[in-house]
Amino acid sequence: LNRFNIIFLDPPYKEKKLPKIIDNILEEKILESNGIIIIHRHKKENDQFSKKFKILDEKKYGISKILFGTLN
Repeated sequence: LNRFNIIFLDPPYKEKKLPKIIDNILEEKILESNGIIIIHRHKKENDQFSKKFKILDEKKYGISKILFGTLN
């Protein structure tokens, strides 16, 4: 089983299944316990994530926002 310290998600801006992708990462246990998930989104996107995904930081650059988070 491969586990990762960093997972970078750069889906199309209009992708709506991102919360399900996060749930799959949790279910498959592919993120190390101290690992980080980095997500690239449009800055106006308002994704609703599971409470198991904790956003640690958010940065905005132009039309993009970058979310840094971990799984509980």
